[in-house]
Amino acid sequence: MLPRVATLRSDAKNDYGVDEDKPRDRDGLTTRFVEFLGELPFYLTMYEKLESLRKRDLRLQLLDVGKQVRSGTRHWVRQDLDYIALWRGMRPCRLTVDSETFENSLKCALRIEDEQSKVRALCDIRGIGAALASTLLAFTWPENYGFMDYRAWNASRYLKGEFARKYYASVFTIAQLLGYFEMLRNLGEMRGVSAMEITEALCALDVMKTGDNWGNAAHDKP
Repeated sequence: MLPRVATLRSDAKNDYGVDEDKPRDRDGLTTRFVEFLGELPFYLTMYEKLESLRKRDLRLQLLDVGKQVRSGTRHWVRQDLDYIALWRGMRPCRLTVDSETFENSLKCALRIEDEQSKVRALCDIRGIGAALASTLLAFTWPENYGFMDYRAWNASRYLKGEFARKYYASVFTIAQLLGYFEMLRNLGEMRGVSAMEITEALCALDVMKTGDNWGNAAHDKP
């Protein structure tokens, strides 16, 4: 099966600033990354203030479900995926199979040990794309995964000094997802926080840089 191709479009109204490579420290991090990690508590607090109470309650509920899934006391069901889609501001899953088959496919995919194979298996399930698959992984293993959001993606590229203009990606490749997860884990380990928290901080950074609040985001549509 051919890898998914990223579809990008630019938005001239939202610029991060001048595109330039910053000097790197001994760990290979750009100055922007170092500054971001130093201000991490600020961005996490900012994220909590931006998130509505309804979305916060739903996030905590889904984290609790993920904890039960990790302990083996339950598994993800169709309704859980609809709640995840609601939290992300996405449409509910459109299934072409019955719920039991869908849920069995989820269980089988999450049991795969190899990360690349696990991510590919999730993305190949009809009704689940990269965004939903990454969010499912994030709620199941928040220490190791974060949700793929165009805000966090753009903020991470800005920190790398890779581009100046804001982009929206509708689809991400498997390779992009794996690289994104690795970056989140590495940054989380440096500051002793989860990959999920790094994602939240990146989203807050994007809002601060662009001035585009949740109300205009795919992450949190009413």
